[in-house]
This record gives sequence, structure tokens and C-alpha cells, in this order.
Amino acid sequence: MKKSAVLKAVSCLFALTALLAAVCAFTVTGGGFLDLSNIVRAVCLGAAVACAVLAVAAWKSAGTGD
Repeated sequence: MKKSAVLKAVSCLFALTALLAAVCAFTVTGGGFLDLSNIVRAVCLGAAVACAVLAVAAWKSAGTGD
């Protein structure tokens, strides 16, 4: 398997992970005695940004050749 194909597959995986983390960040709800929803929202948003950056970096490096 070519290196560029593997990098593009990894990029797609990171993009899907970023999408899932973003959806989790926007839909998290909290309530009750120990409400940690703001912390979870920040962690999910950070994970979404990190995965999006990694997805773009992997896609760009896959396009440079083999």
C-alpha cells in the first residue's frame, strides 16, 4: 500500500474523529450536584481542534508524493 493512501486514510479518520468530538462538545448537557459539563465541553472542543489540525497536516503531506 502506498504511503499517500495510508496518509489519506489516516486523514479521513482524524476528520471523522474531529467531527464526532465537535458534535459531542456542542451537545453535552449537565446538571446535578457535580456538573462537569463545561470541562467536558472544553476537552471535546480541544480534541476536535487537534484532530482537525492533524487531519489537514496528514492530507497535505499525502499530496506531496510518495
